Amino acid sequence: MSRLSDTDIAALDERWHKHDYRHNELIIAHGDTGRDVFFLLEGRARVTMFSEDGKEITYRDIEAGEIFGELAGIDGKARSASVVAIAASRVARLPEAAFRDMVVKHPNFAWTLLEHLSAQLRRMTDRVYEFSTLVVRKRLIAELLHLAEEIGPVDGQVFISPAPTHSELASKISTHREEVSRAMSGLAKKGLVEKRGGMLVLRDLTALEGLVGKKE
Repeated sequence: MSRLSDTDIAALDERWHKHDYRHNELIIAHGDTGRDVFFLLEGRARVTMFSEDGKEITYRDIEAGEIFGELAGIDGKARSASVVAIAASRVARLPEAAFRDMVVKHPNFAWTLLEHLSAQLRRMTDRVYEFSTLVVRKRLIAELLHLAEEIGPVDGQVFISPAPTHSELASKISTHREEVSRAMSGLAKKGLVEKRGGMLVLRDLTALEGLVGKKE
C-alpha cells in the first residue's frame, strides 16, 4: 500500500472495515466462498495449506501494507488457501463490490494491484523451478536468499528477526524439519549463518549465492 496515493488510501478508508486478529487466528479459510479482499495494516500473516497427512505447506508470508485474498475478488472462485495471523494483526476487509469499484475508478490502485500480481507470479515461477531442479540444501539457501532480498543487507550481512524456525522453513521448501536442521548445521559450520539471540544472521550472501549455483 506504500505505492498508493493519498486519494486511493482515503477512498479505501471509506469502504473497508477493520478487525483485529490474535496470534494463530484464522483470517481466511481454504475453500471459503467469500469474495472480500483484505489488507494487512499491522502484524504478519501466512498463506498456508495442509496436505491430507497434516503436512503444512507455506506459500508466502504477508507483511504489513500488503493485500491478500484478491484472487477470489477477481475471479469469484473459492479461496485457494488459508491465511493465518502469525502475530497480533490488524486487518482491513474490503467488500467485493467496493474492490471492483476501486479497480474501475482508481487507475493507480489498479496498476499497483497488477504489479503485486506480477510479483507473486514471478515468485511462484521461481519456486516451481527451485522445487523441480534443486536439492533440499539448495532450496533452503534459495529461500534464505529470498528473505535476504526482502530485508536488505547491513554491512554485507542480513539480520532476519525473528529467526524462522526449522519447521517454518521446511514448510516453505516442501521438506521435513530434520532435513532443514541438518542443512542449517552445515551452513553454520561453514560460518555462513549464525543464530544470534532471536535473530538469524546471514553472514556471507556472496558465498550463499555461490552454493546455489554450484554443481553437486
